Amino acid sequence: MIAHPKVDPVTGELFALSYDVVQKPYLRYFHFSPDGRKSPDVEIPLAEPTMMHDFGITENYVVIPDQQVVFKLLEMIRGGSPVVYDKNKVSWFGIMDKNAKDASGMKWIEVPDCFCFHLWNTWEEPDSDEIVVVGSCMTPADSIFNESEESLNSVLSEIRLNLKTGKSTCHPIVSEENQVNLEAGMVNKNKLGRKTQYAYLALAEPWPKVSGFAKVDLSTGEMKKYIYGKQKYGGEPLFLSRSPDAEREDDGYILVFVHDEKEWNSELQIVNAMNLKLEASVKLPSRVPYGFHGTFVSSKELENQA
Repeated sequence: MIAHPKVDPVTGELFALSYDVVQKPYLRYFHFSPDGRKSPDVEIPLAEPTMMHDFGITENYVVIPDQQVVFKLLEMIRGGSPVVYDKNKVSWFGIMDKNAKDASGMKWIEVPDCFCFHLWNTWEEPDSDEIVVVGSCMTPADSIFNESEESLNSVLSEIRLNLKTGKSTCHPIVSEENQVNLEAGMVNKNKLGRKTQYAYLALAEPWPKVSGFAKVDLSTGEMKKYIYGKQKYGGEPLFLSRSPDAEREDDGYILVFVHDEKEWNSELQIVNAMNLKLEASVKLPSRVPYGFHGTFVSSKELENQA
């Protein structure tokens, strides 16, 4: 099961992938109705098992990245990592109808020199026949799986996949002089699969620690930072909308676990997403490890479980 299944905020459906590293088919796609009914699997043809941590959905499509980080189990037998970077492979993204019965109508578009561990959002722009993919392009591509002397760069990027021409473009969203490592985060989940203005992402510096988070305007590249403070580090920022019907996309809160390495205490910080001011802090009885992921589940969502 892929690490990041997606819930369509409009239909309530859940979309997911599962991959097999031993035998074909190496990848399957499926989805669940809001009442928990699973669709039949759709087999996605891949030449080899690929490390696939994330994918995207739009209003009508599923967007599947097949990138250069692949599984080679023989390397593990030799004492190395089974997850390796294949420099001869060209990344490409597959676009398929969300309700497809098979993969025959899937369109693949190459995106050279791209490895996005996470895709923050994807949406359609019908006027230009493009799918927009917002993700963090990581180099070296296998840096989180293997030791490397090369320093990590995780660049927030906009990838455009043209459905008519079959071509792609990729460019950084933040200007070169303001470039920082942006990894782990999200957009307003009520807007998932639709065009969003903001992303809330961890400032992964000094790598592998997280010294704060950034609110990035995806259309202008403007970046506003919230820093935890001296010798304070945190994990993945979570955006919680004040209301599903809020007029402003950023009307809500950022929730993040922060640990003070000097005083050795921890807290849950609740930050106003509109002005990046601390609203509240909840002292924690124990530390939450930096790498832990989490989500927020409301009482209403619990009541509506299938």
